[in-house]
Amino acid sequence: MLSLVQKKALLQIARRAIAARWLEEPASDADLTDLRALSHHFSGVFVSLHAGKKLRGCIGSLTNIAPLPELVAEMAAAAASHDPRFAPLRPDELDEVDIEISLLYPMKPLRSPDEIVIGRDGLMVRLGKKHGLLLPQVAPQRGWNALAFLQCVCRKADLPPEAWQNPEAEVLCFRAEVFSDRSLA
Repeated sequence: MLSLVQKKALLQIARRAIAARWLEEPASDADLTDLRALSHHFSGVFVSLHAGKKLRGCIGSLTNIAPLPELVAEMAAAAASHDPRFAPLRPDELDEVDIEISLLYPMKPLRSPDEIVIGRDGLMVRLGKKHGLLLPQVAPQRGWNALAFLQCVCRKADLPPEAWQNPEAEVLCFRAEVFSDRSLA
């Protein structure tokens, strides 16, 4: 579990990485040794941007392809500029955007829908070349139960809602450490 100081530092890294896109400055010059040491605890990172209650961008990595601070910076910049669902974030929007970071713990196979704890678990489904992922905070925000959560992660993968029942489908659950500007204010 991260300390308050570490969470604030990661949020600051994310915000600087987004701002660096417009300012042509390095995203960070701080000593990140403490945060780099945390990298082995997490299997992936997602950065979500919210304008009010609306999603404004979300990009993540399911693998630890870089040390944690660098990965957070990369995902933040990508969420602000490369989420195909949204126009790139404008400089005048940055001060108003709530940055949310989800640090993913390793995924485990889901044996039964009864194992899902709404608000604690995220889900991923893979079938053939298709896959979809929903973070743990999505189900309670939408008021879903475990079955609805499973159906929606299948839809996110562009699969039929019951695809999770296919014996060839791989259904994984995971926990995440989730924090944001708003939650730490």
